[in-house]
Amino acid sequence: MGTLPVPVLLALGAVACVVAWLSVVGSDALWLSALGDTIRADHRIPQGVPFAAAPSDQWVNTTALGQVLFSVLHLGGSVGIVAAQVVAVALTLSILVSSAQRRGARVFGVVSVLVLVLVGGAAPLLIARAQLLSLVPFAALLVLLRREHDHPSQLIWVAVPLMALWGNLHGAVLVGVAVLGCYLVFSRLRSDPWTAVGVGLASLAATCLNPGLLRAPHYYLGVFGGAATNDDSGMWSRLSLTSPFDLLLLVASICLAYMTFRRRQPVWEYAAALGLGMASVVAARHGVWLLLFLCVPAALALRLPPGPAPASSARASRLVPLAISAACVIVVGGLLAVRAPTFRDADTVATRLADATRGQVVLVAEPLAESMAAAGATVWVSNPLDAFDHADQTAYLAFMDGDATAGARALTQADVVVAQPGTPPAQAALVSGYTAKQVVGVYVLFRRD
Repeated sequence: MGTLPVPVLLALGAVACVVAWLSVVGSDALWLSALGDTIRADHRIPQGVPFAAAPSDQWVNTTALGQVLFSVLHLGGSVGIVAAQVVAVALTLSILVSSAQRRGARVFGVVSVLVLVLVGGAAPLLIARAQLLSLVPFAALLVLLRREHDHPSQLIWVAVPLMALWGNLHGAVLVGVAVLGCYLVFSRLRSDPWTAVGVGLASLAATCLNPGLLRAPHYYLGVFGGAATNDDSGMWSRLSLTSPFDLLLLVASICLAYMTFRRRQPVWEYAAALGLGMASVVAARHGVWLLLFLCVPAALALRLPPGPAPASSARASRLVPLAISAACVIVVGGLLAVRAPTFRDADTVATRLADATRGQVVLVAEPLAESMAAAGATVWVSNPLDAFDHADQTAYLAFMDGDATAGARALTQADVVVAQPGTPPAQAALVSGYTAKQVVGVYVLFRRD
């Protein structure tokens, strides 16, 4: 980042500070650390989901590397996951900003785009989830593809090992495959068909170079066909005009798209942007990929005439960026240190709940289900939701919505329900014959009489 202009470094530092101060650990995060703990302890990948009581033996585990990584990050507690989120966001934006600078973007354009990405991507950038493992690979892929479009070479083959590594980290590798496919079909195929076809087929095969191997496609189909993808209240919810975060995403996407496409762009970028836009409408969680995809060409569109360069010595030009970077690291570290007790308190409550339900099957809503699983509890179902039978997925989602009838399958399988008083899961437990037996923090343990 030392080659970036001072205003851009300050903007990146400000983004990192915002992420450090506001980020929380969301659903689809701590289940990775829970599984990773098992892998590190047993030195093997377990069959199914070992911390869940519902059957999951047929689940294909393709992202064991990401699980082990989360397990290591979680050694420092939940604050370790948030710190990883800060690093992932800062590194991702730094890669894209550096690319924009090399391609001729001005400071005003880069800073404007950073603001739009932070505002539009508030939900994915400020909620630490498994998705953080895909941020840097996606940025690296975009830099590679744009370089290859400008100057085609055999470096495009780097996409194959990138896809292999990405596929071992997170399922969003399929987003990368789709964007790569747009480039290969609409940019590379006519000029170099053999390379385009070869890289395309090899990249598809690379997504199976993980513990799932030939069963990996079954995992990807399971994710898209799971009950959660049809649940408008969860992580797969459709873009909604009633959601403040979705409205911010929509406005930022429109602004970036206008900035990008008011100038002619390569055909493959139109195709990729259209595909990512449609995916964002179907599931708002995909909006972050659209924002990141658009940020470089959008920054290039704001080409204001450069002002006079300030006079400075070569020594100062090196020291100032280093000083700013060091100061940002110190400030981010201080912010995380200030927030660490809050995260430790939440981890302590999860541990107390796990101890209070040891040896029993717990029915608890997300994200507490993952926190308890990471603390050693046995839950009935939690993320990864696609690991379980479709009927179990549906029953679990109904329980979280407070529907005791549709969630009866879940409520009859549990020994204890953990929920906050007055919440839909607590109401479902009371309707199903559970009574409050114990209080731990702000949570109540409901058991059958």
